[in-house]
Amino acid sequence: MRTTLKKMTTVEELKEMSSLATEILKEHYDPIVGEETNSHMLKKYQSVEGIAAEVKGGAEYYFAQAQGNSVGFVSIDKKSGYMYLSKFYLLKSARGNGYASEIMSFVKQKTQENGLDRIRLNVNAANSDTIDRYLHFGFKIVEDVKKDVGDGYSVHDYVMECIINQ
Repeated sequence: MRTTLKKMTTVEELKEMSSLATEILKEHYDPIVGEETNSHMLKKYQSVEGIAAEVKGGAEYYFAQAQGNSVGFVSIDKKSGYMYLSKFYLLKSARGNGYASEIMSFVKQKTQENGLDRIRLNVNAANSDTIDRYLHFGFKIVEDVKKDVGDGYSVHDYVMECIINQ
């Protein structure tokens, strides 16, 4: 495996994770959802406080590293009956190198280690490249949702699911 996954455990790593998330998500989501909505989402979910709250609730964050550098991150959260893939992001410069496939293999392994046979995630309905990638990984769209994310902002997501053969 060319990509290593390092679990975030320290306050310093939490700050690094928030910074990495902001860098990746500003570049990726500003054109999709708009800068204002994306800034709201980053503040709510990818700030130091947002990530810390997710971790306190049971989520695990991992740095994806290649050649000693962080190239992205993934967050998983064990739920009743499935693993929730909360975050899965790569720097634009790291895409197309096979890292996503290696990270997905890690997520599937962690799912099985937790005695689960399915992974679920939410993806913005306008994020067509990412939807195509998840379809390639064996996910199917199982639900179309519109949800309020606070302060007058809302998102239109697809819930996708992948069944893993144990």
